[in-house]
Amino acid sequence: MTTPSRYDKALERNLAELQKALLIRATLLGIEKHRGTAKVFIRIVQDALENDYTSHAIKVFEQSTKAASFWYLYRTNNKPIDRYARQLGYRLSDLQSVSDKLKVIRNGTHFHIDAAGVLNAKAIWAQAGLTGKQLAAAIDFAWGALGSIQTSMGRDIPSLQYYTPEVALAALERVEDGQP
Repeated sequence: MTTPSRYDKALERNLAELQKALLIRATLLGIEKHRGTAKVFIRIVQDALENDYTSHAIKVFEQSTKAASFWYLYRTNNKPIDRYARQLGYRLSDLQSVSDKLKVIRNGTHFHIDAAGVLNAKAIWAQAGLTGKQLAAAIDFAWGALGSIQTSMGRDIPSLQYYTPEVALAALERVEDGQP
């Protein structure tokens, strides 16, 4: 058995991070559909999931040459990603823009308490100008692109377990009703 390459391990790890982000997004969309709760627990869960969703995206779209992120995979083997982007009509410049915006957020509010960002964290997010739709499109694109590379290598992609916002909403309602 051969030892997996850095590329193989980076592909596996990025898919795992994207899987977590997609499952979290489904949960957040389910919570948004509920909207009827003012319970502290649900607000804390929602805030934690939003933070985690952003954190997973920051890891995947990190642009540093020291990171084995999506961009490492792209630099190492851009042809299948470019081909996938053409098939979808997705512009990699849009993905680059999302990466740039996530960097502003990472540097201003995530993973440390920035001296300037602490004065007004919402201003950091406003400065970044990242919308939920832009981030969702970037995550969906990366999941599809990396998934297609994984399957072309004869490997399975991580499961999303048929988890949808409706499944998350039903789970939330069960929790609120005291059911398992």
